[in-house]
Amino acid sequence: MDIFPDRRQCTRRRVLKGGKVFYNNFAMSMDCTIRNESRHGMRIKVDPMITLPSTFSLLNRKDGTMAEVHIVWHREDEIGVEFDTDMEDVRTLAKSDIRRMSIIATRG
Repeated sequence: MDIFPDRRQCTRRRVLKGGKVFYNNFAMSMDCTIRNESRHGMRIKVDPMITLPSTFSLLNRKDGTMAEVHIVWHREDEIGVEFDTDMEDVRTLAKSDIRRMSIIATRG
């Protein structure tokens, strides 16, 4: 018998990818590590000293994709997020300043 049943809507894949969190209307950002992903969300590892807002943009640096997300759970340096939008290729984003900044972030 499972003490902590898995309540996820779909299976997750363990990954190790670089990510970047953008918040405060893209004025603030921080690096993160994507630890697992599914169709509905991701588990990311962040600096535990930084307090993030409940919603933010999350860039997958390896894939060059970004989505709006919200926090579902938070434990120490790990955060579970759920997608509010589909992951989009940063090269096709409508706002050119965000697109340019995100493309630079995927190279660094």
